[in-house]
Amino acid sequence: MKVEIVTKRAGEEAVVEYEYRMRTEDEKPMVLDVLLQAQATVMPDLAFRYGCRARNCGVCTVDINGRPRIACRARIKDGDRVSAMATLPVLSDLVVRRDGVARQLRGRLSTAGQANDLNIEAPEDYHMLTACIECYACLHECPMHARNLEEAWPLKRPPEEQAGPTAGYAHGNPFSLLKLQRLRIDPLTPDAGVEAALDNAVALGLDTCIDCKGCKCGIGIDLMGKVVRPLLDSVNDRADAST
Repeated sequence: MKVEIVTKRAGEEAVVEYEYRMRTEDEKPMVLDVLLQAQATVMPDLAFRYGCRARNCGVCTVDINGRPRIACRARIKDGDRVSAMATLPVLSDLVVRRDGVARQLRGRLSTAGQANDLNIEAPEDYHMLTACIECYACLHECPMHARNLEEAWPLKRPPEEQAGPTAGYAHGNPFSLLKLQRLRIDPLTPDAGVEAALDNAVALGLDTCIDCKGCKCGIGIDLMGKVVRPLLDSVNDRADAST
């Protein structure tokens, strides 16, 4: 089985055709299997990330034929092309810079004033949202995150032009909205925190979601039904209450 692996170093991109050696005749290898074998044989300096190997951590996400896939659980086929996620800055080969998304949420997820009553049961939707593994596959074709791509966001600039160690993206994405919605439905979050989370969702560009065809989660969380629509409904309810 032959696949293409896209490498990128010092701004130069190259496509390497790699022939995967099947371990059994009926093997259906995962993307990560191919990367590990390539690194162990003919591409010793190939850079990529992986962690749990059980679809629990999300760090191995790469693009397969232009779409994000979790490498440890995505099957690969003859002729497939493996490349770094197109939605984040590439550091080397298949390794992307992920910290800009987390930095964006600093100061937006305050839990000040929360109660500490372990007898309070969280709603089912809350537990559903905790399943997020931060693979960032949801950034694919997200019009809100696309604004970051269009505006030369800080983390794509040379180090001397970056805005400092706390720089994050100006506009949001489904992952940041998920974090804020999860805070809003947490029974321990005080009323002020619920309102602040909604304010932050609006500030990150929630309005972009109004006409969006919908975002997709790498592990199947209903982002539109459990995150985006509840946030938009809350904004409308607030507007109605103020009139």
